[in-house]
Amino acid sequence: MSNSDKNYPDLQEHLLRLKKFGLLHTINIEVNKDRHLHPFVRWSYVSNIESDDRKGFYFTNVTDSNGRNYKNNCDVCVATTAGNEKIYAVALGLENEIDVTAKKIDKKKLRELIAGKWKQGIEHPIAATEIPSENAPVHEIILTGDDLLGGEGKGLASLPIPNNTPGFDSAPYFSAGLWVTQDPITKRENFSQNRVNIKASDRMNGMWLIQTGGDAHRNWQYYRDRGEKMPVALIVGGPPCIQVIGPQKTPNEIDDMDIAGGLAGASIRKVRAKTVPLWVPADANIIIEGWIDPEELEMEAPFGESHGYMSTEEYNHCIHVTAITRRNHAIITSMISQLTPSESGIIKSLGYNAIMYDFLKKTLKIDFVKDVVLFDHLIGVARFTTIVFQRNTPKTEVWRAMRASTVLMRSVGKITVAVDEDIDPDSMEEIMWAVAYRCNPTTDVQISDYQANGHAPKLRGGRQWESQILIDATIKYPMTPVSLPKQQYMEEAKELWEQAGLPEIWPARKWYGYSLGDWCDEWDKCAERAVAGKWLLNGIRTAKLIPTKDVGGPTSGVPRNGTVILNEETLEVDYPQGFPLVDDFNPDL
Repeated sequence: MSNSDKNYPDLQEHLLRLKKFGLLHTINIEVNKDRHLHPFVRWSYVSNIESDDRKGFYFTNVTDSNGRNYKNNCDVCVATTAGNEKIYAVALGLENEIDVTAKKIDKKKLRELIAGKWKQGIEHPIAATEIPSENAPVHEIILTGDDLLGGEGKGLASLPIPNNTPGFDSAPYFSAGLWVTQDPITKRENFSQNRVNIKASDRMNGMWLIQTGGDAHRNWQYYRDRGEKMPVALIVGGPPCIQVIGPQKTPNEIDDMDIAGGLAGASIRKVRAKTVPLWVPADANIIIEGWIDPEELEMEAPFGESHGYMSTEEYNHCIHVTAITRRNHAIITSMISQLTPSESGIIKSLGYNAIMYDFLKKTLKIDFVKDVVLFDHLIGVARFTTIVFQRNTPKTEVWRAMRASTVLMRSVGKITVAVDEDIDPDSMEEIMWAVAYRCNPTTDVQISDYQANGHAPKLRGGRQWESQILIDATIKYPMTPVSLPKQQYMEEAKELWEQAGLPEIWPARKWYGYSLGDWCDEWDKCAERAVAGKWLLNGIRTAKLIPTKDVGGPTSGVPRNGTVILNEETLEVDYPQGFPLVDDFNPDL
């Protein structure tokens, strides 16, 4: 084989493997990406379907609220990277080491295998291989210049990008896109999975979370300090070995494309982007290229978050798109996020579990540690860590492990619980049973201050950081809506589910979103426009760019009394007195 041969599965081949293992629903009926696509998949997470029985979804007949049909041009898949533990195992190439066709899998064994796989990828990266543009599947179609301009049917508006939380989100979002950013000094490229708000056919907005200390934000700071525009590229529908990289924390000195090669056991094929000086994976489905001016920000969101609440409007990165390259028949990978359980929760939980386990067991040599689980359901991964210990572990080692688990990642470890081997760390009932009967609060609990807020609802009421609690075992102010689609869209999607002949479902937990007070009529109107396919109007509403210095920096929030109002008849925008107004949350703390 030549160096340009592909020796790893791309997304199309990954979907075929999922189908082979009985882990994929192929949906051929028409599904509206603005109203119903994500609610359709959401039923798999809020109904009686158990985690082990969930599958990925491949939509081959996508439509939108404007009457466009994308069949045979661009499809959408959801929950195909980490819809459940079995799907994630296939994405990592572990199907020969664990039986993904079994009704139940050994989750502890799977976590150990995942930890080993990530250790292999990080410690033994494989350098990517350059191939020419004419051999790159992602360069079959190249859109630049006038091809990106004109709104409906052009550029970004030609792609079936779904609404993620219909009824609350303000526009279609890429929820599984991976940003390619580069350190301008070392030229090291980083992949990060962050939400992407579509604003116009040639403009989008990216939110890179400051609170978790990600490389994308750090790279943006470098360009800002140098007074230079920043090149970026968005990977959509990448090979699974690349897709799993985005949510993970990887070493700062290794290119993420090379870590993906280590995971796959083969060199990843890369190609030069067309309009920005970056390398991109040649076997992706879509690449969106563009530039960021660090001196400009644009209003972005609302968007449903994995911590279970809506994020309200913020000032985030405006990306001026210079090229869209894609396959002739492309597939957009989208991800179920918002209120857990969700795909984003599973992918972060399994990845973070592996890193934490390896850190405690191998780096710190705490041999008594048997398992680590960052609890997912409803809590959202980073807030509750359970460490399983061998029976009769010395107290010094229990406390060393618990303290260490709170410092590996900046915002992980608000609540950390140590349990014995007889406790199932995937069962909150068993964990709380251990807390109730195996813990003396006066001697077995420690509380300390200065825990980072991380990926969570913004702190209000003067709070700047959180505290943490280690265990050896009420809304105070208005909160944003529960990040699930509104009831009507869930009900409509359930009717489509039944039309598709899928197994009977019924609500088993929270299944639709509702407001908890931190919301306003204009954001409702934005969501209504998005559902109606009129999301381009929301891009007009936010088109006035705001100097970074006027709002302090990215993720500075727009307060309810600071929202701008769009007159849909005149397309005039009404700005509140004192605009731009900023909420009292400081993103740098």
